[in-house]
Amino acid sequence: MGKIGTIFIGILSIFLLLGAFRTPISDGIKGWRTTDSTQAFAVTTAAGVTSANVTLSYDLYQAATAEVIGITSNVTADVPVATTYTEVTKVLLVSGLEESKTHTLSVEYYAETDDEVMRVLGPFLNFLIFGGVTFGIIAVMWIDLKRRY
Repeated sequence: MGKIGTIFIGILSIFLLLGAFRTPISDGIKGWRTTDSTQAFAVTTAAGVTSANVTLSYDLYQAATAEVIGITSNVTADVPVATTYTEVTKVLLVSGLEESKTHTLSVEYYAETDDEVMRVLGPFLNFLIFGGVTFGIIAVMWIDLKRRY
């Protein structure tokens, strides 16, 4: 195999790593960094109020409302949605509630793991894995080219 073949295989390997395998690897990392948690809350909305704050027991993964898996309510007219999250206080604002009602909300969310190692290394795992493998592919390609030519 010539220079072009070595370079092509290297580029193809990097493309497969970053394209085809990125999502499964990232999902695996998320699995290491999170725990599914479900909590129930009793909240009462006043007249003209259609939202309520609930305080989560665990940190919401990446402090992102997108990490709320689902919210259900005992009030059938409710369409509860996670609106905002305050990381410091772990307060989640839930909107889409009927006014002047008592609601039993069930919030299912991805919580940050309590594992101290994953809390420290977790944010860097994507970079470490993808950067390390990409560097390895380039290094092997470079060594092969130097050895042959």
